Amino acid sequence: MDITLTLGEVLNLNQTLKSIIDDNKAKVDPLFKFKLLGIMKSAETHVANFETIRNEKIMEYGKEAEDGSIQIPKEDKDAIKQFNDSLIQIINSQVTVNVERLKVTDVFNKGVRAEHLIGLYPIMEE
Repeated sequence: MDITLTLGEVLNLNQTLKSIIDDNKAKVDPLFKFKLLGIMKSAETHVANFETIRNEKIMEYGKEAEDGSIQIPKEDKDAIKQFNDSLIQIINSQVTVNVERLKVTDVFNKGVRAEHLIGLYPIMEE
């Protein structure tokens, strides 16, 4: 099923999925974790595309640091504003992710913490 979300929602969802999957202390149901990996895979292209654009913008507005990396200096407020402004349209753009919505019964009592449940909300059935 195709679900339309903003890229920002997809980026937040990806971070939530990564947190759930990487949390070795949580006792997340293995079958549920497998399902989450599939959802993460569906979002992978959008996340990679955003990272490519983000890195290009860092190169455009950043400066070389002492360690040789390119960074936008915290004190360069103008460059930070330009960087943020250049990405806001992309983050607010609509993208389509092909995933099955999660049912409430799929999510609750599966070992997922409350803060992660909030992150999964955009792909949950009502």
